[in-house]
Amino acid sequence: MLEELKDYIQTVENFDKLKASEQIDFLGHFFIDKKKQDFFTPTQIEKAFEILRILPYSNVSQYLNDNSNKAKTKKKKVKFIKTKEGFHFLSTYETELKSKVKEKETDFINFSVNQDSLDWKPSDIPFLNSKIKKNAEFFSKLYFLLYHLENSIRKFLNTRLSSILGTDWEKILIQTVDLTKATLIKKETNLSEMLQDRGDSILFYCMWDDYGKIIKQYPQIFSISKDCDEVLAHLNSLAKIRNAIAHNTATIPKDYQDELTLFIKKYIKIMKNNGS
Repeated sequence: MLEELKDYIQTVENFDKLKASEQIDFLGHFFIDKKKQDFFTPTQIEKAFEILRILPYSNVSQYLNDNSNKAKTKKKKVKFIKTKEGFHFLSTYETELKSKVKEKETDFINFSVNQDSLDWKPSDIPFLNSKIKKNAEFFSKLYFLLYHLENSIRKFLNTRLSSILGTDWEKILIQTVDLTKATLIKKETNLSEMLQDRGDSILFYCMWDDYGKIIKQYPQIFSISKDCDEVLAHLNSLAKIRNAIAHNTATIPKDYQDELTLFIKKYIKIMKNNGS
């Protein structure tokens, strides 16, 4: 677990400079968010301090109790929900912690093709014609937009579902929404060393139609009902554009292109409406 803990604390800015009590919060977040546990215990936190060779808080158990819903006095901020098994987070505080954890950059982000330093360029790849070369630039621009848009929607759904359904939102979501295909993809990924994890939650294995199912099941994700309707109205076209890119179609109708750029403008406004 040492490497997992090291990787995690590197995503927390200035973790080594935090107070020991603040480090407890993030170590608890590690067990809930990264290890996918339903709860964590004082012993696990103490063990994490030991593994990392960091001087621990003097009384982890007391700190967790004093900042939980079971505290004898309510002078301190409630961060944790205490159960018979251990502790988990108040959903609002878990969201607050998660916002302070940055994603670790993976190696492929540094990938680049510097044509000046190579003795070849992408267009030199054989059996290409001028149309294919032109389409490469066209589809890469569309994918660039879709990549931003889809990750934004995933992050938004993650934040709102956590707020609405609590810390067990992913389990509840799978029980209430038909995400069979996404669940199978996630399972196959976990079983294969050749396929890398896409992300921490089931949302990273969903398709555009899955996002539609989720939004229909939980329209309260949006604080303004017309915003919900607006997003749902465009998901079908976004799915078709995504599939066209994935399956190397000859082109994409101009009306779909226009709808994508129009929707992104609307989406930015919608996110502002919903406290992005």
